[in-house]
Amino acid sequence: MSGCKLDEAVGKAAAELGSRALPRPDAFLFLGTGLGMLPSKLSRSTRVQLGRIGGVPKPWRDTILVAGFLGETPVWVMEDAPGAPEHGSGEAHGEAPWVRAFPCWLAAAAGAPVCVHTSAGLALESRTNPVPPLSLALVKDHINLSGRTPLIGLGESKLGPLFPDQSRLHLESLRKAALARGARLGVPLVEAIAACTLGPALETPAERMFWARAGADVAVQGLEMPLLAAAHSGLAMLAIVCVTDAGEGIDDMNTMVRNADKMAPALEDLIASLAPDLAKAANELGVEEV
Repeated sequence: MSGCKLDEAVGKAAAELGSRALPRPDAFLFLGTGLGMLPSKLSRSTRVQLGRIGGVPKPWRDTILVAGFLGETPVWVMEDAPGAPEHGSGEAHGEAPWVRAFPCWLAAAAGAPVCVHTSAGLALESRTNPVPPLSLALVKDHINLSGRTPLIGLGESKLGPLFPDQSRLHLESLRKAALARGARLGVPLVEAIAACTLGPALETPAERMFWARAGADVAVQGLEMPLLAAAHSGLAMLAIVCVTDAGEGIDDMNTMVRNADKMAPALEDLIASLAPDLAKAANELGVEEV
């Protein structure tokens, strides 16, 4: 057995969840924008308090895992970014970097081949791909400008390679399916390159300008953690960003939160409409029914 603490934690938690006969997920819905009404769209659902599951790290013990069926597609649903706001998306003192992205490895160990991650971010003044506010950005690539990675210390892990390939992380087929679904639903969608940035602080105009010149279209705090964990664990990713403002230097967090809330119904409708596409993607990625 691996001597890696991540592997030990995932192994113990996956075994306990397996004993509860939860459906093997075709997709893991990891929601940085909050659960909203999405769990109510699931049928045959089961709610699991992760604090009652062995191996689950402390920051996730107050989190609820909802397992059920979105249409006919088995999914797991969980809220991202636990912990106190003053930590932002970062780890607490003495916490291993992998802890903040633990659910990605857990979902992969349970059999999920696909992760849909949601977050909120701001548009950058891109000259080539301007992203309008109050739209949903589908991430086609990313730039990690945070200086952080959850993969530190995972040299002995058996759950993935130390240097995972990120060139195929963002699943193009699922992104194209989302664009088509959004067009039918009337949901404003764009493809974008995301700058993964460090919080908790609102960005300066100079930072926004620098990120745009680096090639990013939107900026999202903390997005690097689930993306890198997904790459390491073998999860294909569809990352969706709620673009809350135009990134023009209006540092008003309350407005950003209100705008994210306004976008929640459209985001949930989009995810619900993707159920058959998630099943198709899982099948194409080689998942066998059990």
